[in-house]
Amino acid sequence: MIKLAPILLVGFIWLMIILTSSSLAREQFWADLISSVTPHLVLIACGISLLVIFYRTQIGLTLLLVTLGIAWLKLPLLSSTDVPSQPTMRVFQFNLNYYNPNIRNVYQTLSTKKPDLTVLFEVNDTNRAEFIALRDAYSDYGSDEREGFPDGIGIISKYPILFRHKHAIFKNSVRGVIIELVIAVGDKKMRILALHPPSPRTRTLWHKRNMMLLHLSNLLVEQTDIEHTIVIGDFNTHPQSVHFPKLFNYSSCYELAGHYASWAPITIPNTLYSVLGISIDHCLVSDSLSLHNFATLPFQGSDHLALMYELSFINE
Repeated sequence: MIKLAPILLVGFIWLMIILTSSSLAREQFWADLISSVTPHLVLIACGISLLVIFYRTQIGLTLLLVTLGIAWLKLPLLSSTDVPSQPTMRVFQFNLNYYNPNIRNVYQTLSTKKPDLTVLFEVNDTNRAEFIALRDAYSDYGSDEREGFPDGIGIISKYPILFRHKHAIFKNSVRGVIIELVIAVGDKKMRILALHPPSPRTRTLWHKRNMMLLHLSNLLVEQTDIEHTIVIGDFNTHPQSVHFPKLFNYSSCYELAGHYASWAPITIPNTLYSVLGISIDHCLVSDSLSLHNFATLPFQGSDHLALMYELSFINE
């Protein structure tokens, strides 16, 4: 019976992974949360399978092959990005942490990077001066007192902002918004959507997060004359969740760049982030855009990694 335990455990892990893709995860809080650790479950199942190989070689190899097959189907193990042939837009997104003790150092570091588009989350209003200094001569959304960094979102754009709108998802609530901008990139228009749904720490917050992601999906399927769209957010959602937006004419950074992690509940070495961390910071790009040079970067005082990448226009 003891020797059967590892085999049964691998089977149980397979069952958990299957459940996270089923209709049960759409309704059950716990099942959806398990989807966040799908890569970790796959890694554990692989480790157990390797142990089984030592005393039941054929069974262990079968378990390992099935687990690797599940990993191939569920996880983007390889990057599908390519080298851009056209000029690119450099994008930087990062969850600062409202109470980051090193925030001034973070802003100073960011000032040396100067990407074309910077989207920050958990911007503390008390650091408005640092944000404005970072903006410099660029355009921004959030620093105006009438805008006030809704949901802690601040956006800095090298390109002119032609249109700005705040979508309020919940009535009588200052929280729960999606920021929509339209910028002019040369002779092209690009739509930017930014959001920071709540962390699903409770069933109520889980429902609110799901409602915001559903509203985002509805915005993305609406007819628009703007061809190029990018969604940037701390989704507080893993791509394996059934609530993660999956639209036929959009691709996520996670799909295109391959597996990465951007958040961890505990302090871990940067080299272990992709193994122990969870992917909750994302971008979605329309099929008219191509993703290049995707990377993650740690900053002191935040439990998130920053995402850095480049975008280019396809067939232009």
